[in-house]
Amino acid sequence: MLNHITKLTLSVILLLLVSACTILKPYQAELGQGNFVLPEQIEQLEIGQTKDQVQFLIGLPILEGEATDTKWIYPLKQEDESYQHLIINFTDNLVSGISKPSQK
Repeated sequence: MLNHITKLTLSVILLLLVSACTILKPYQAELGQGNFVLPEQIEQLEIGQTKDQVQFLIGLPILEGEATDTKWIYPLKQEDESYQHLIINFTDNLVSGISKPSQK
């Protein structure tokens, strides 16, 4: 009788341990975080716009260049799972250059 209870107890403990491994997973952030910049939004960008206008159109960048006051970089995921970059350069807080990804 005691042997049967011991086996049952060990089985329950083992079952709880195995189920805890599948239930208690550490949090993993999705890789698809950030702003989804649409081609229509990119087309609205113009030389001379302010940083506030750019932020309103496409949001803040995930990546910033070496000089964060002068360059914003937006990674754009392509259909083939590769990435291209939209780079916006600023001079005196106004857009001075836009490097758009090439169309495939």
